[in-house]
Amino acid sequence: QWAYAVEEIPRQHWLERGHDEDYADAMENLLSSMEESIKDLRMGTVSDSEFGENMIKIEFILQDEVENYIHADQDETLMPYWKELAAALRHWSEYHADDKRLEVEIVYIEMPKAVLDILRPAFKQSRIERVYFENCRHSNHSSGYMADFFKQVLQSNHFITRVSFGILEFAQEDVKTVCGAIESRNAGSQPIEGLGMVNCFENGIDTQTLKTILASITTSRTGNVVLNLSFNGMSSREA
Repeated sequence: QWAYAVEEIPRQHWLERGHDEDYADAMENLLSSMEESIKDLRMGTVSDSEFGENMIKIEFILQDEVENYIHADQDETLMPYWKELAAALRHWSEYHADDKRLEVEIVYIEMPKAVLDILRPAFKQSRIERVYFENCRHSNHSSGYMADFFKQVLQSNHFITRVSFGILEFAQEDVKTVCGAIESRNAGSQPIEGLGMVNCFENGIDTQTLKTILASITTSRTGNVVLNLSFNGMSSREA
């Protein structure tokens, strides 16, 4: 038996922070989904997840009046949820994984360095095969902290074979950091099989950045690497 230990965040909390009713609804749905994912990990029932086989998906779903998706702001009251998720990932990997591996997606939620610091040990140790982060950048941080997070995770966790980013702006140095970690992995016996950077370059992807990405993934010895660079404004020359 397992009991969820995090105290429920009252709906009024989000309204007092200046958010509207729709945001409060979306946040309640997010937290309910996080609780369910944590329970699945703890109880070993991830394979029964509504998102797919062995998938953990933490997603904030809310659109504005012109149907643009917006992300959930980071809030201190969310920190216990991230701690529970990190602990649950390690628990599943130790007691329920057998020969299975997870796919973890985190979508439209601000993830400052404090959150990544909580998740990093779990991502470095858990049986995770694929990771996808979309629109998770925190406005008070550069993308460098996100690139460093994945550098450390990829260096430590050789179960991970695919990593993807969506709507996360990357500077050239950040790309070098991530691609350097991929090259290091490819030099060993567990190469990276897929990389996605979708809509990650505000002014389009430049030639040097593209060369850096291609140079890293072509070091893989799998012979069948998946690369997704959609919505990055590449010219026909660069493509």
